[in-house]
Amino acid sequence: MGSVSRKTSDLASNHPAYTGTPTKGGRLDKEVITAFISRPAEMLRAAAALRQGIGTGELHKIPEDPDELDDEGNSAIEGRLLTRWALHRERDRGLRARKIARAEKLGQPLQCEVCAFDFGLSYGALGKGYIEVHHRLPLHASGPRETKLDDLAFLCANCHRMCHKSRPGESWRSPSALRAEIAQIAPDS
Repeated sequence: MGSVSRKTSDLASNHPAYTGTPTKGGRLDKEVITAFISRPAEMLRAAAALRQGIGTGELHKIPEDPDELDDEGNSAIEGRLLTRWALHRERDRGLRARKIARAEKLGQPLQCEVCAFDFGLSYGALGKGYIEVHHRLPLHASGPRETKLDDLAFLCANCHRMCHKSRPGESWRSPSALRAEIAQIAPDS
């Protein structure tokens, strides 16, 4: 909490209306103060949304900044630090390592079970030993349960993303369903 108090003091004491001795502050503090002074109504709305978001956990209600897009909409301000509140299903990070170790011990290739992509073959030493791991039956469908290594599939990043990509009426697809979908698009010749 000390850093929050310090930042608040930097902002308050560097405001032109402040009559005391200002703290050191920094360039970004001065930019925030300038923005606040030049757009007070907008900044007050943002501050109110922050207060509400902190109180409710819904920080995504911060109003958009109209200056984030250029006139043609071809660029946007990025890199701000944001805080999000989210529900996340518990996962055992050690399962991935154990799944990879078992495959290596058995001499099985670390390749995508959908498209057979092998990071080691494509990226050499950088990709050797790397593969993503995906639940064959998603935890949101199964609920809390014991996960065995055979419940996990090796996937490349592209196939992993496609398993999670949703469409109307679908919220996920299994690796075998994705493999079947790909086979329909580009059948083996």
